[in-house]
Amino acid sequence: MTDEPNKPKTQSEILDKIRKLLRLADTSRGATENEAKVALSKAQELMTRHNIDSALLRMERGESGGGSFTVDKGNLDLPKTLNPADLMILSLLQSHFNVKTILMSGGRGTAVDIIGAPADIDFAIYAFNYLRQTFFRCWNEFKRTRTNPDKASYYRGLRDGLNAELKAAKDRTEQSYGDDQRQAYGLVVVDQTAAITRFVEEHYGRLRSRTTRARRVDSGSYFAGETKGRTIQINRPLPE
Repeated sequence: MTDEPNKPKTQSEILDKIRKLLRLADTSRGATENEAKVALSKAQELMTRHNIDSALLRMERGESGGGSFTVDKGNLDLPKTLNPADLMILSLLQSHFNVKTILMSGGRGTAVDIIGAPADIDFAIYAFNYLRQTFFRCWNEFKRTRTNPDKASYYRGLRDGLNAELKAAKDRTEQSYGDDQRQAYGLVVVDQTAAITRFVEEHYGRLRSRTTRARRVDSGSYFAGETKGRTIQINRPLPE
């Protein structure tokens, strides 16, 4: 089998390709919603493969994941009063984008520190901005169709629906690798998680968990959001 002429081969080429796709996914630069979705989908697929291939390469060299894993810090600046969508999206970043998010108190707004590998931080920030726009747009469309819809319930449904799609797409990508490769990658992920945890403990100390009040969930708004969330599919497989 021959290599595809435009397929990135080295790690630096892959990361450069991901950065270009992320720029294409920036709707503030004039990208349409469909163009942004396609670009971000491909970037997510490449990022997953990059993380797996990088981990396997370190394993082949006899390097531990934690010892050679560079941890850095990025930042998001959000309003002082968070929108219900913000916390939902931040939870998705921690579950699927290989980063730890930390809400910082004080100041005129809400600063969010994002801890992880530099490439993962870049991708998480772009994904957050894209999903925030998407959540707001979906809610504005939905509320015009219902009487007394509940925003928090709808956003929770969006989060849960998208979470299921992200997990399924990641599983599909990982299943394209052999059993030995997946097992090796799993060991490296444990080391990477430990490296992020050490960074957080060294720079932030003991973190306090954010508590949220239990509230009634409007089933109609929730299930409408969950159904819509399953259609976002920002990382669906794309043909080469």
